[in-house]
Amino acid sequence: MSAETSEIKRSPDPDEPVVTVDRIERPPMDGPKPTKGVRLAAIAAGIIGFLCFVALPFLPVTQTQSSLSWPQNDSLNSVDAPLMAQAPISLSMDVPLSLVDELPEGRTLLVGTLPPDSKDPTAEGLQVRRVNGSVDVVVRDRAVLSLNQDELEANRDGILSIRSTHESTEAFVDGAVDEEGEPLRGVVEEDIRPQTVGIYTSLPADGDAAAAVAAGLNVDMEIDSRYTSKPTVIKYIVMWIGLLLALVSLWTLWRIDKVDGSSPTPWLRKDAWRLRPLDALVGFILLVWHFIGANTSDDGYIFTMARVSDESGYMANYYRWFGAPESPFGAPYYDLLALMVKVSTASVWMRLPALIAGLAIWFVLSRLIIPRLGRDIAERRVAYWSAAGVLLAFWLPYNNGLRPEPVVALGALLTWVFIERAILTRRLFPAAIGVVVATLSLSCGPTGLMAVAALLAGLPVLVRIVVERHKALGGGVAAPLMQTMPFLAAGTAILIAVFGDQTLASVLESIRVRGAIGPSMPWYEEPIRYYWMILQSVDGSFTRRFAVLAALMALAITVAALLRHRTVPGALAAPSMRLVFMYVGTMFFLTFTPTKWTHHFGVYAGIGAALAALAAMAISHWAVGSRRNQVLFAGASIFLLAFSLMGINGWWYVSAYGVPWFDKTVQFRGVEAGNIVMVIALLTLAAGAVLQFVQEFRGKDRKPSTLAARLRLGTVAASPFAVVSFMVVIFSVLSLGKGFVSQYPAYSVGLGNLRAMTGQTCNLAEDVLMETDPNQGFLTPVGGAALGDSLDPEDNARGFTPNGLPSEMTADAVWVNDGQSNTDRSENPDSNWVSGGEGASTEGGFEAEAGVNESRVTLPFDLDSERIPVLGSYSEDVQVPGSLETSWYELPERSESHPLLVVSAAGRIYHHDINGVEQEGQSLMAQYGQWNGSEWITLHEAEPMDIGPAPTWRNLRFPTADIPAEATAVRLVVKDENLAKGEWIAVTPPRLAELTPMPQVIDASVPTIPDWAVAFQFPCQRPFDHFAGVAENPKFRITPDRDLKVSSTDTWMSLSAGGVLGMSDAVNESVAVPAYQNHDWNRDWGIVEALQSRPNPDGVRPEPAVIDHEEITRSGLWSPGPMIAEED
Repeated sequence: MSAETSEIKRSPDPDEPVVTVDRIERPPMDGPKPTKGVRLAAIAAGIIGFLCFVALPFLPVTQTQSSLSWPQNDSLNSVDAPLMAQAPISLSMDVPLSLVDELPEGRTLLVGTLPPDSKDPTAEGLQVRRVNGSVDVVVRDRAVLSLNQDELEANRDGILSIRSTHESTEAFVDGAVDEEGEPLRGVVEEDIRPQTVGIYTSLPADGDAAAAVAAGLNVDMEIDSRYTSKPTVIKYIVMWIGLLLALVSLWTLWRIDKVDGSSPTPWLRKDAWRLRPLDALVGFILLVWHFIGANTSDDGYIFTMARVSDESGYMANYYRWFGAPESPFGAPYYDLLALMVKVSTASVWMRLPALIAGLAIWFVLSRLIIPRLGRDIAERRVAYWSAAGVLLAFWLPYNNGLRPEPVVALGALLTWVFIERAILTRRLFPAAIGVVVATLSLSCGPTGLMAVAALLAGLPVLVRIVVERHKALGGGVAAPLMQTMPFLAAGTAILIAVFGDQTLASVLESIRVRGAIGPSMPWYEEPIRYYWMILQSVDGSFTRRFAVLAALMALAITVAALLRHRTVPGALAAPSMRLVFMYVGTMFFLTFTPTKWTHHFGVYAGIGAALAALAAMAISHWAVGSRRNQVLFAGASIFLLAFSLMGINGWWYVSAYGVPWFDKTVQFRGVEAGNIVMVIALLTLAAGAVLQFVQEFRGKDRKPSTLAARLRLGTVAASPFAVVSFMVVIFSVLSLGKGFVSQYPAYSVGLGNLRAMTGQTCNLAEDVLMETDPNQGFLTPVGGAALGDSLDPEDNARGFTPNGLPSEMTADAVWVNDGQSNTDRSENPDSNWVSGGEGASTEGGFEAEAGVNESRVTLPFDLDSERIPVLGSYSEDVQVPGSLETSWYELPERSESHPLLVVSAAGRIYHHDINGVEQEGQSLMAQYGQWNGSEWITLHEAEPMDIGPAPTWRNLRFPTADIPAEATAVRLVVKDENLAKGEWIAVTPPRLAELTPMPQVIDASVPTIPDWAVAFQFPCQRPFDHFAGVAENPKFRITPDRDLKVSSTDTWMSLSAGGVLGMSDAVNESVAVPAYQNHDWNRDWGIVEALQSRPNPDGVRPEPAVIDHEEITRSGLWSPGPMIAEED
C-alpha cells in the first residue's frame, strides 16, 4: 500500500464549509528490516560525522602572517602600506634622537604612520615629531612621551623606542632619566594602536639611509592578517571524512525508511510538466524583468566582494568592518558568485541565480506546494493566479539582484516541501534532506532562519514518525538513535562552509567587530523595519510596500479562516497550519537579525505567494452567495492598493533613470492616484456596509444552485486579490519599460543588459565620458585677446573681482530618509540633514601665489591658474549688484566627438533641473552670435544645465547640438542682482570638452574604489585588491550621485566604520575629474576622483611598501588580540 495520507472531509453543519484534514495512517511496517551493519553505520556515521564538523572551528589553519620593516630599499623615502585593519597587531619603532638634526628647517615629522598632510594625522595615527626644540610622541592625540630641549640635548646619542600592542603603548629612551631622576618613559595602559597606512617621514628622501640604520633607525610592524588563512592537511582530512560519513548516514537513513513497507509515492502529478498559460506568463515577466528590471541596493557591494575574494583568499566584507570575513554567513552562495565573476562580470550573467530561483519557486509553488494543500485548492485557478501575482509583486522590487534573499526564499520553500514530503510518506530521509537545505539557506544570510521555522513546523510529526517505527526497528535505545543521528551530521555539514578556511577565534572576532561598529539593532526594535516601509523613500516605495502588505493581508485572512473553520476551506488543515507557522516563525526569527533593512522582506516571496493561494480560497468561500462579502473584499483590496500608492515609485540608483514618478507618488497634475483610489475604496466599503443592512432586511443571499456556478462565482469573488497584484506587477514592468524607452539612446539598466548580450559588458562605464585634461579645449577669444583677460576684456564688469569667492564653500545639506539601506548616521543621529559629499577640489580656498588674472582662488578639477582666469561676485564687505559680459569666443566646427560646451562655475545659478523644476540663483547665459561685418549679433541664448551641488565648483553644460548652425562665437553674460550674503556667482572661460569613455581611461589594470552603490554598474573597472591585511593603493574613486554619496557611501565606508575611505583618504590626495553621462548631460550620475599618494615636502611620492610574508600554523583558538573597533 502507499504511505500517502488520505483526505477526510467533515461537514457537521450544512452551512459550514467542508473541513478537509489529513488522515494519519501508519504504514504497514512490513518492509525489510535494516541489517545490524546498517543500524550501526547510521549511528556511528551520524555521530562521528557530527564530531568531525563541530571540530572544524578548533582545528588548525595555515595563516599567512605579514610584516613590514623600514627603511626599505636603502632609502629614507616614505612607503605606503594601507592596512585593512587600520591598526597593526604590534608596532615597534626605534628612532635615533640624532636624526632631529637631519630634519630640514620648517619640517616636524621624524616618523609617523600617517602622511603629515593628511586630515588631522595625530587624531588617529602616531607621530614622532620635533616641535620648538622638543620631541613628542603622539598617538591618537595622546602625548605618550615628551622630551624637552634639555632632555633632548642630554640624550643626543640615545634611541627613542616605541612599542604599541592592544594591551598598551609605551615610549622610552633606554637608560635616560628626566630632571627628577625618573626614567624617560611614558605608558598608556589601553589600546591606542595607531591607524597605519604606511611609514612616513619628512627626512629628505635622498638622505643617508645606511647611516640612519647604523644609528639605530628601525620600524617593525606585525600586520593583522588573521583572516588570510587556508585549511591545514589535517583540517582537509577531517572535512572529507565528515562529508563521507554524512553521505553514509543519509544512505543508511534511506535504507532504514524501507522498513515501512510502503510503495513509492510520486512527487508530482502526471500533468506537472505540462506548460500552462500562467506558467508562460510568470516566466515571461521574470525573463523580461531580468533584462529591463531594477537591480537591488547591495548588488555592487556583493559583486565587489566576489571579485576581490580570489586575490584576498577569503570572502571579506571589503567596504566596512576592517575587511572582516562574511563568516558565519554568505557561503556557499557568495562563493558561487566568486566563481561566476571568473566567467563574466555582465549583470545578466551574475543575476542568473536570482532568475533561476524565481522560476524554481514558481515551479515549487505550482507543482508541489499548492497540490500538497489539497485536491480542491489544486483545481482552483484563482489560487494559482493569486500566488503568481504575489510572487511577482515581491520579486520585482526585492529580488532581481545579487542579494541572498532569492536563494533563501527558494531554500525555505524547499525545506517546507521536504518536511511535508516526510510527513506525507512517513519517511525521514526527505526530512534529512530538508535539514541540509535549511542549513544551506541559513548559511546564505541571517534571514535563512526562516528555513528553521519550516523545520520547527514539522518537528512534532517527525517525532511521531520516529515513535511509530520504534518497535519495527527492534526497540531499545538503538531504534531512535539510528533514526536521529543522521540528522546530526546532515545539520552540521554546513560548518565546512563557515569554518573551512577560518577558525573559531577569527569568526568570533568578525562577529564582535560587526556588533561593535554596527548597525546592530536589538530584537525589540523590529517594528522599525515596518516603520521604514511607510516612509517616502526607495526602501518604502509603492511596489515594496504593496508586496509586504499583500502578504500580511493574506496571512490575516488565512489565520481568520483557520480560527473560524479549523482549516482554510478547500485546503488540508495540517499543511495550511504549518505554512502559517512558517510565516509567523519567519517574522519571529527576523526580529533577531542585527539590521532592519526593508530589503530583507524579499525572503517572503515564496511563502507569501503560498499564503495568497490559501487566502484566495478563503475569500472564495466567504464571498460565494454573499454580495456583501464580495464587495467588502474588493474594497479591502482596493484600500490596500490605495495605501501602497502613497509611496513613491522609486527604484535603486540607475534603475530609476527615466522612470515616471521615481521621486514622488503616482500622480497627474498634482492629484495623487493614492487619494483617488482611496475614495474608490471607501465608496466600495460603504457599498458593502449598505449591502449588510440589505442582507439583514432580506435575509441571506441565495447561493448558486450548482457546483459549477459556485466555482465560477467563487473565482470572480476571490479575484480582486489576484487582479490588484497583477495590476501592480504590470505597472512595475511598464514603469521600467518607459524608463528604457524614454532614456534611449542614453543609458538605462535595460540598455546596459541588452548591450551585454552583444559583448558590451561595461554597463554605465561605457556612457561616462571623462575630461582627462580639462586645461585643454578652452575656446580662443575673438580678436586675439589673451585667455587670461577674456572674462572682462574691457574692464566693464561691475561687482566681479578675481578673488570674489568665499574662502570656503560647503555644499547644501542633503535630506537622508530614515531606513535608507546601508546608511550610517551614527555621527549625526539627531538630524536627517547631512552635509558634505562635494567632489574633491571643489570646495574652494585660496593659494599663496596669484594666477593669470591676479586671482589666488584655488581652481577645481586641476585647472591651471597660470592659464585660466576666474571672476566672482562675492564680497566680504559691501555686496553690490554684479554684471559681466565676457569676450566672444570662437566656436570651432561642431562634431559628435565634442558634444559639450563646459563652463566651470560656482555659486547659486539659475537653471531648471533634470525634472524641469526652476531653481533660483544668479543668471548665467551663453549667447551664441554671428559677426555681421560691423558687430556681433546674438542669435540665441541658452540656460546652462547645472547638476550641482551649489554653491561649490561644478561644470555647467551646454550641449553643442543646441547651438545654431550659423553661430560662429559664444560669450557668457552673467548677472548677480541678489545682494544676500550667500548669493554670488563665479565663472571661468568656456571650453569645448575633450571627452574619452571611461573604459579607455580606467581599464582593468588600474586599481579603483568603485563605491558599493555603483560597483555593479562599473564591472570593467577593477576594485583594488588586498592580501594578508594590506591593501593596494587605488588610483581612482567612482562615486554615485551626490545625494546617495553623502547619505550612504561616504558614511558607510568611513574611517570610523572600519571602511576603505579611512585608508584611501589618509594615503591619497584627490581631485575631481569632470565626467558626464553621454546623451544624458543633465544627469548627476556620480563623480570620478583621481587619487595620488601624498608627496613628502620635497615633492617625492612614497613607494608601495615591500611586505614580508610567512606561513604559520595557527590553532583554531589563536587570536592576536582584538581589532581596534570602537563600540558604536
